[in-house]
Amino acid sequence: MTTKLQIPIDQDVRDGLERRARSLGFDSAQAYIRVWAKAEADGRKLDFDGKVVVLSPEANARYEKIIAELDADKKAGKTEEFTSVDAFMKDL
Repeated sequence: MTTKLQIPIDQDVRDGLERRARSLGFDSAQAYIRVWAKAEADGRKLDFDGKVVVLSPEANARYEKIIAELDADKKAGKTEEFTSVDAFMKDL
């Protein structure tokens, strides 16, 4: 069941929220608010700022090695590829 929550808000704030929501990939301010409200209700915090995580040189080298191994396996035909979610789920 859904219910409507109506909140009076200044038009400039609403317009700014709409722009922010669209810049984050949401189709409307309402969609943005729904995601935020669900996270708050669940006690989760969302980070839309996308702060970059910088790896240590050692970790970066380790991930580069893993990626190179995966690329080599793919080129050698050693990896399974799926064209649908159902096929992937069946393989699990």
